[in-house]
Amino acid sequence: MDYTSIFTLMRAEVTLTAILVFVFLYDLMAGERERRRFSAVVCCLMVVQVVVNLVPAAGGELFGGMFCHTPMDGIVKSMLSVGALIVFLQSDTWLRREDTRHKQGEFYILTLSTLLGMYFMIGAGNFLLFFIGLELASVPMACLVAFDKYKRYSAEAGAKYILCALFSSGLMLYGISFLYGTTGTLYFGDMAARITGSPLQIMAVVLPFDASENARRHRSVSRRMGVVRNSFSG
Repeated sequence: MDYTSIFTLMRAEVTLTAILVFVFLYDLMAGERERRRFSAVVCCLMVVQVVVNLVPAAGGELFGGMFCHTPMDGIVKSMLSVGALIVFLQSDTWLRREDTRHKQGEFYILTLSTLLGMYFMIGAGNFLLFFIGLELASVPMACLVAFDKYKRYSAEAGAKYILCALFSSGLMLYGISFLYGTTGTLYFGDMAARITGSPLQIMAVVLPFDASENARRHRSVSRRMGVVRNSFSG
């Protein structure tokens, strides 16, 4: 394995990491005049990244099979990048407000970090890399949920999101440990051949889905309660 194969197979992750570093440095060193073009700079970089992802590349594996790449992965990652680009375009007016203008860099870095975590989940061939990508996507999302931290509803939503994410992640790790204990591997391909339908394996599949369903119901109830509070306060 050489650096050429890493860049070829992990082209989307490498280019997105480069964009993250550039946005961080731009936010750190740009003056007031340059910050007015912050949104245009980030959107142009995302367009270039989408075009680079769409260039066909042969499939392959890296890091002993932990990371896998197929031509379809590039298309899916490009779709996610287009979605992030749409979010950036829609949020431009909001980020130009007086109370959010100074937080443009944080918003872009958190959103791009979430996108990078999704990239790792798509290319994961191992539960370890999948879980790292899941956490990389969910932790910045918690910061985005509580982005307006001085507003009560934003801070409350962020706290609830973190609690639900912690509970779901812990239960997912619990299920993964069952699968690893019964199959002896964390690789998706090897694990599929060793699934026998034992009680521990059934619990490993049922518990995470049950946790995600309970978390979804809790978030739905919280949203409805927020709507009711807003209607009464209005």
